[in-house]
Amino acid sequence: MGKIVKSGLVNIRSITVGINAEDRQKDYMVKSISAFMHNSKKIFNENDVDVRTTRLSITPLNSHRNFSRASARSIVGWVSDLCGQVGIRWFCIPFDLSETNFDSKRLLVANDIITRFPNAFINLIVARDNKINHKGVLDAAKFIRTTSLLSNNGFDNFRVGLSCNCKPHTPFFPFSYHSGNDGFSIALETVDLFIDVIQRRINQGVEAVREELIELLGTELLKIDRLAKKVELETELIYLGLDASLAPFPNGNTSVAKIIELLGVEDIGSSGTLFFTSFLTNIIKNTIGNSKVRITGFNGVMFSLLEDDILALRAKQRNFNLDSLILYSSVCGCGVDMVPVPGDILDEEIAAITMDVAGLSITLNKPLGLRILPIPNKNKNEITDFNHDFLVDSRIMSVKDRAYSSEAFRASEFNYLDEYDLR
Repeated sequence: MGKIVKSGLVNIRSITVGINAEDRQKDYMVKSISAFMHNSKKIFNENDVDVRTTRLSITPLNSHRNFSRASARSIVGWVSDLCGQVGIRWFCIPFDLSETNFDSKRLLVANDIITRFPNAFINLIVARDNKINHKGVLDAAKFIRTTSLLSNNGFDNFRVGLSCNCKPHTPFFPFSYHSGNDGFSIALETVDLFIDVIQRRINQGVEAVREELIELLGTELLKIDRLAKKVELETELIYLGLDASLAPFPNGNTSVAKIIELLGVEDIGSSGTLFFTSFLTNIIKNTIGNSKVRITGFNGVMFSLLEDDILALRAKQRNFNLDSLILYSSVCGCGVDMVPVPGDILDEEIAAITMDVAGLSITLNKPLGLRILPIPNKNKNEITDFNHDFLVDSRIMSVKDRAYSSEAFRASEFNYLDEYDLR
């Protein structure tokens, strides 16, 4: 039978521009990025590839020379104005908390940003280069709790992520940060392709599904990669790679959980979920290896609870818990994302969850993100109350709140590979 990908089954979630915002001329940047946006959208749209959003990320703010609260405010204001002028909806401001010399007071700047700029995301890098900074983890946990109190429904932590072992140029927010010359990366939407193939071929077995997905996804990745390289030639920005992760969107159909259930798991969270998560990750990794496209980011399976209609429904039905999601992250490549938790969660519990995810990311040598949302004045099993085009409501997950003692960690920084290799 013919294997033809239907038009529109693989599109672009975001084109993320990465720049160093320090000492740049705004007029030049507006001209350069505006031209890039026009040319890139034209090239992709002429080839039947839709672009859902455009975004911008910068280098870690605390790495800038002469960093201060005032200079940081100036840079972020500059970035916000730039985005407004070129039509970019969201921008990401990273802070590198992975080094032992990180000053906790610098997170006051992050608090300013999340409060004053509703289109800003914050990426807190707590683990990098096989190191976890325990003090940075505690600082990040406190920041999440503080941010949760900015609104009645806990929405603002939608814009805060903790990065563990993530590399530069990840196009999925809020786990993005830039390094080097100006460039762009691409986050794909591949869920519809997977659903289409599984629905057509599952009666012939999962191996038939796997073979066709590798073939068709490879064709699509090569197409996007070729177009992105054309954009690179026609603009001033370097093409930094694509991220082919399975990412949901709450439109009623674009669900990663739906894929798992179509493969044969009765309800996601049941036995078999871990296997089929690794099965899907294997397809993505093998396709990338065969096609040899330029990649960046996660390239895994994204269980983003509040962005996936079916995953959110199964959470309401209590099919899985937070520990389940951490377990799945060991084979999915993306982490624990968009999980609502009780508003009175302890800072130390958030830190302990972060340490679990960071430990996995370093032991398995893979990027993982963590995004949890304490919901003010709500307890476990209550339902969230959001009104946003990227979010769906679900049940608040329970946490143990048996926080570990931070005194157990005498040093702020752990280099896992100093004494032995855990991989």
